[in-house]
Amino acid sequence: MRAREYVQFLVLQLDQWTRDFPQAYNMAMMRPPVDATRLSEDAKAGAANLREAVTRLSQLSNAQDLMQNVEFKNQIAKTISAAGPMNQALGAQRFPEAVQSDWAPIRTTLNSLGDIYKVPLLAVLEPPVPGGKDKAGAVVAAIPAGAVTGFVVDQRCAKAGKAMWVDVKCVQKCVRDGDKVVLVTEQGKVFQISNQEKIDGDSYGQRVAITGKTEGDVITVSALQIL
Repeated sequence: MRAREYVQFLVLQLDQWTRDFPQAYNMAMMRPPVDATRLSEDAKAGAANLREAVTRLSQLSNAQDLMQNVEFKNQIAKTISAAGPMNQALGAQRFPEAVQSDWAPIRTTLNSLGDIYKVPLLAVLEPPVPGGKDKAGAVVAAIPAGAVTGFVVDQRCAKAGKAMWVDVKCVQKCVRDGDKVVLVTEQGKVFQISNQEKIDGDSYGQRVAITGKTEGDVITVSALQIL
């Protein structure tokens, strides 16, 4: 693949991956364990700013002199800069696994472009681990032994992709319409929940650890912990 085509391919990936990312990121900021009061305004607006910058990058990517185009290079630098505060936030607090896993390839692709055009890169930061503390000293919930972790969603949203797993309003609406809640793991495996009454609305769209009896793909919940 020629250099210009490779750069265009990277931009196309960014354009696709950042379309739904702002919704998932913004929803994650609205509930624990994320504490939005400890985020800067630039971090709060980070996903939207990134999407706007990537849209502009995509518009510039058709330039014939792409490998030497100064405006395109400057836009790469602006895009990486726009993502910086959000990258710091994702490394300082424990955002949902779905958000973290979606962010990793976006960051890698941004850094690939930055390396090609010799502009400053994003730091690779690891989020706090459960059972430890985040960078501000807040305790991160430990996962109980033998628990199954995943996201509490409705059956329809479980099949609709990671962005929908953290869409609280959508889960609430689907449950009101009669859909049942399930547990979907980070890998996409869906567990039915036999005792629906054990799941309350506070856990909708959140990453949880469920302990109880598991038979095949059915869980009988004895305890639920929001992570």
